[in-house]
Amino acid sequence: MSAGVRTALTVLMAALIGAGGGILAVLWLQDSGESETTRPAFSLEMLDDGPRSIEEWDGEVIVLNFWATWCAPCREEIPLFSRLDQAFSARGVQFLGVAIDDPEAIRGFLANVEMGYPSFYGMESAIDVAADYGNPRGTLPYTVVIDRDGTIVERFSGQIHEPDLRPVLNDLTDTQG
Repeated sequence: MSAGVRTALTVLMAALIGAGGGILAVLWLQDSGESETTRPAFSLEMLDDGPRSIEEWDGEVIVLNFWATWCAPCREEIPLFSRLDQAFSARGVQFLGVAIDDPEAIRGFLANVEMGYPSFYGMESAIDVAADYGNPRGTLPYTVVIDRDGTIVERFSGQIHEPDLRPVLNDLTDTQG
């Protein structure tokens, strides 16, 4: 066998091994994604209520928004979320915030901005929750929509606008009869 044929066969084998490894990686990632669609349980502090669990809102559609007082797009979303919380609360939708911030900064911020829904808070613990919900880089704002069965149905990285969120909530709250 000539050196050229041997080199060509070596390159071909390396390509086949690489392709096989890539296919296995894709299959493994697809299988592991199923467990990520179920809402992870967590408990964090709330400003005036102490520690609470997201499980308290099981059975409702949940819009879980990760935010911070220093995040301009986060601050812009809060009035929208407050309006949508009022519009959809009778249909079983609960907005919840998770502030990745210091409690005193949150109190100062909320003294000037009306947030019509409860918010958890924390620093490292809230960052860990965000990662558990599919945000390992800590992007803010970051919003997750969870259906009544506890399945994560939408993830939004960055600021949300009403035309993006309202149709999702309408789909999840339309009664099928």
